[in-house]
Amino acid sequence: MSLIDRRFLSVFDFGTLLVLACLLVIGVVLVASASQGQDLDLAQRQGVWIAAGLALAVVVGLLDYRNLTDNAYLIWGALILLLVGVLLFGPRIQGARSWIRIGGFGLQPSELAKVAVILALARLFSDREPRPFGVRGMLMPGALVAIPMLLIVLQPDTGTAATFLPILAVVAWAAGLKLGTIAWLGGAGLAVTPLWYMTLLDYQKDRLTSFLRPDDDPLGTGYQLVQSKIAVGSGGMTGKGLFSGTQSQLNFLPEQENDFIMALLAEELGFFGVMIVLALYFLLISRLLRGAYSARDRAGAFVCAGVAGLMMFHLVINVGMVIGLVPITGIPLPLLSYGGSSALATCLAVGLVVSVRSRRFVV
Repeated sequence: MSLIDRRFLSVFDFGTLLVLACLLVIGVVLVASASQGQDLDLAQRQGVWIAAGLALAVVVGLLDYRNLTDNAYLIWGALILLLVGVLLFGPRIQGARSWIRIGGFGLQPSELAKVAVILALARLFSDREPRPFGVRGMLMPGALVAIPMLLIVLQPDTGTAATFLPILAVVAWAAGLKLGTIAWLGGAGLAVTPLWYMTLLDYQKDRLTSFLRPDDDPLGTGYQLVQSKIAVGSGGMTGKGLFSGTQSQLNFLPEQENDFIMALLAEELGFFGVMIVLALYFLLISRLLRGAYSARDRAGAFVCAGVAGLMMFHLVINVGMVIGLVPITGIPLPLLSYGGSSALATCLAVGLVVSVRSRRFVV
């Protein structure tokens, strides 16, 4: 009997992989535009990363996700050790210790830790009785999330650390967290926000507040957002053409290949280009959510819910950041922004959903 029989291939989720591939290819093209005349190696490196990411998504999709959820705590523990290793031995880049070097490649364990947390939460909640729970039931899930968050905050990388909260919120809600408890926890979070704000460094505070009045310091803390708004507005309905944006090609827009790649997209491909990309994201997220509803077990449903929550958070915050609705927090646009670790982790997460969706009819 073959390792992958025809019955499994007949239900394999090729559709989700196709949407994933479309977004990845668009991302490489945008990175090539952003790096034109500056560092063309960026697009070549991103091309290598997305090829590896797609291959990883296919391999994980072919595997049985239950083998990963069964070993979720070991995977979580391994990522915790990696995060500790980064703090102790990682090189300091731009004031933060977020990377480890493996051969000639750099890896950001905090990105992979998101997937490890999704698996650990799926395992934890699936082992429980399926009934509503309150604050007491959040103690262990909270610890699984708080430990990697704290290690990432110490790097320091508060933007990436914040992405763990929507994972916890969505998976806990899917597992039966009471609505009253959600409201209570939300209120508690708001209450401690001023204390958290006091712990931030001055440059972090400036990034969080400059979006309110960027024109007060258009050449300083507000520069990035001002240039982003100019790029978005100047694109109009159809854009200035690929590789032809003035803000991007003349290098007025900082971080255009990373956190602000959506601004480049809006300038060069216009409103219609943005709508096409957002439609692809919504299609991908809808498939992730349908995976949660159709999963053959609770662990699979929680995996899909966690990946969908993470993807939605990244999308909403990044787009809001680019147009000035939320603070600039350094949260990239998954699959489009430049970054190998982010691409690999996102493809790994989507591959898990492909595995869940493909096994909803297979024992």
